[in-house]
Amino acid sequence: MSVSPPGTSTARADLTACRWWRPCTVQVVGEPAPGQRAAAAFAERLVASFEQQGHTVVDRSHGDVDLLLMHAHVPEGPEPLQLRIPEQCPPPSATLRQSHGLRRAPRHLVALVEIAEQLSVLPHAQVVAAARTAMARLGAAKVVFVTRGSAPGQVAEVTLCTMEGGHPTEHRAIAEGIRDRLVTTACAEDVAEHYDIVRDALPADAWQASPTPDALAQAGRRMGQLGLLAAPVRLTDFVSEQLADMYELYMGVRGYSEGMLFAYDPDLDCLVVTGSGSWDVDKRALTREQVVAVEPRLIGGKRLRVLAPRGILPVQPSVETWEICALMEAVPTVRVSRNPAGRWQLDPAGEREVPLVRAGIHAHVGVTSSDAAVIETVEPDRVEFPYGFGCGTNLTTEVARTTIARSAAVHDPGDERRYVRWPLLYHGEMAVELWKPGLPPTPFQGLLDLYGTAVSYTPDDVPQPL
Repeated sequence: MSVSPPGTSTARADLTACRWWRPCTVQVVGEPAPGQRAAAAFAERLVASFEQQGHTVVDRSHGDVDLLLMHAHVPEGPEPLQLRIPEQCPPPSATLRQSHGLRRAPRHLVALVEIAEQLSVLPHAQVVAAARTAMARLGAAKVVFVTRGSAPGQVAEVTLCTMEGGHPTEHRAIAEGIRDRLVTTACAEDVAEHYDIVRDALPADAWQASPTPDALAQAGRRMGQLGLLAAPVRLTDFVSEQLADMYELYMGVRGYSEGMLFAYDPDLDCLVVTGSGSWDVDKRALTREQVVAVEPRLIGGKRLRVLAPRGILPVQPSVETWEICALMEAVPTVRVSRNPAGRWQLDPAGEREVPLVRAGIHAHVGVTSSDAAVIETVEPDRVEFPYGFGCGTNLTTEVARTTIARSAAVHDPGDERRYVRWPLLYHGEMAVELWKPGLPPTPFQGLLDLYGTAVSYTPDDVPQPL
């Protein structure tokens, strides 16, 4: 078996050469706790690094900044880091507007926390749990953990933790590395709320007759059994019921679930995707009400059209849907027809034209090896997109579009491989199946058969490349 190792590419040195880079406005609020000399030294170097790259650092703002960095304190003690993070209700981020005269919430709030632990040597799951606890208790979607060194004011390493489970650690040129990672997130525009619901877009009987929602449900159950989908994350896993109630009341957030599934439906001429995990959707136990039909082409490159069956008000689609639509727009089309069993199959003279990608998954797992003869691996473009983006941004859709454009299995008619995968920096991977000869008749069947055979993976150690 031909085996390809996981990607080991490294990022470029000059972020300003990326065509999407732009100067940002940055503000730092608060002061490190007494004795937190490493955090103070790092913040000073980070501010200087922002200014050296051409960004503007301000002392005051009304919240209209790209990045707002907030000092936060975690006390020392013998307990693990996750257990030492204090809870306040409301969380510190909620009092920023009053204490610093902000009129609006900043686009990206980042908590700076000094600790003794070296997160780079801890297990992935332990780091993610500690990071998400800090995010929930501090009210910041990103946390920068500054690990102090052996001398006063010395910084040993710095780890940037993000909501999707990313936690890359910088050891050399630390301030510059964290600066570039934060600027990358600030340059990405959120698009996950950019959608319109088209009422009565699909006949109710056609929606009920479609086998695609059941195919997603069946695949979700199997992904759960394979360990490709985790149990939904609840805020009460990290905070008290009181604080969880406050998040739900003021932000409509109670938890979320990771991963997603999608498939193209030739009957309906649309994509069918899982609903957003923030709408209490457990993707391991999907119902027809928890999958969503969407137009596979984005309006203006970033706006989504949700196709509501007659009489149904659908849930919000998974945040990854925008990037799925972008990649569907970037692949060639093929023709399909029904076989005697009524299932769609590849047919050059077929009655319907469909995108080459039939179905796919997004999973928060780490792949250790894959059989290149069976499934193509497209490595990340670390030149144009050196660092990861959270899902649901315009740059994530561009990454999907340009990644699928580099696939030999997609664009080379002589490449017989039916499956393509690509790692998503810091938090998991995407994998798709293609309308090609020999594809099993049921969506997801052949693709999921590869996990544990042609694809070796683990949910416990997602790679965090520099």
